[in-house]
Amino acid sequence: AHGVYNADLYNKDPNILQQERAEVERYCKYNAEIRQSAIADKTVAPKVKLSSVNPAGGRHPAVLMCSAYRFYPHWIKVSWMRNGEVVKSDVTSTEEMPNGD
Repeated sequence: AHGVYNADLYNKDPNILQQERAEVERYCKYNAEIRQSAIADKTVAPKVKLSSVNPAGGRHPAVLMCSAYRFYPHWIKVSWMRNGEVVKSDVTSTEEMPNGD
């Protein structure tokens, strides 16, 4: 009932909407810019773990596995290199794991 009352009040009085829009400009956008600049340029290098894994039933006797954890921003590019060249064949990757890694 209280929500219906407030909606009716807002719909009948255009001054309330104008005040809310002014608050967005004065308070919300101003503070959003401050907070965004406080975090946007921060980065955290990934923790990387490289290990040799024997896959069950795989065609290779051992596989190199690289895992990256605890980094920000949340996107990352991982490349395998051999003799200074990026390796593109026989490389697979996975998406984010259920535990957030």
